Amino acid sequence: MPRVPDKTKQLMKEMYSSGLSVAEIARRANVPYSTAYGYTRARQRGFASYGEYEEHLARQRINPETGQLFKSLTELLDYQARQRRNPETGQLFKSLTELRDYQARQRQRRPENKELGDLMRTRLRELGKNQSWLAGQIGVTRATVSLYAQGKNIPKRELLGRLYSALDVPYQTLDELLE
Repeated sequence: MPRVPDKTKQLMKEMYSSGLSVAEIARRANVPYSTAYGYTRARQRGFASYGEYEEHLARQRINPETGQLFKSLTELLDYQARQRRNPETGQLFKSLTELRDYQARQRQRRPENKELGDLMRTRLRELGKNQSWLAGQIGVTRATVSLYAQGKNIPKRELLGRLYSALDVPYQTLDELLE
């Protein structure tokens, strides 16, 4: 998850105190819903983050295979992944890792992801910079930049703007990138 500036955190808390919905806060602060929830409602309920709240909810659910409560959010997600079929093979996924690998391969095949990765590699080479430098410029980890360059993940709109700015290219949407 991208780092949230202290100014944005404070703004979200103020908007929540004024009675705005979490969805409206997310829209106005230009952050994902889960981020807005984590800094408002989840904290109001005594959780340090949205992730901690999700973990709590997962541990309240019963695993149909064992009849026991799930021990963690990861265990719940793994169970849910094993209930899904791989569209390519028709077989059930064996694990959450297998599902995530499949999803990453699907994202890599998208033309806009390939184009963005090519653009990033080309501009970094032209600028004489590396992925670690770019990560520092846009406020994410080097691993996240690597996933963008490989086409496995795609940045959110706000982050895409920072990425284009750091690479010194005109801002464009991913659709425009394909034209």
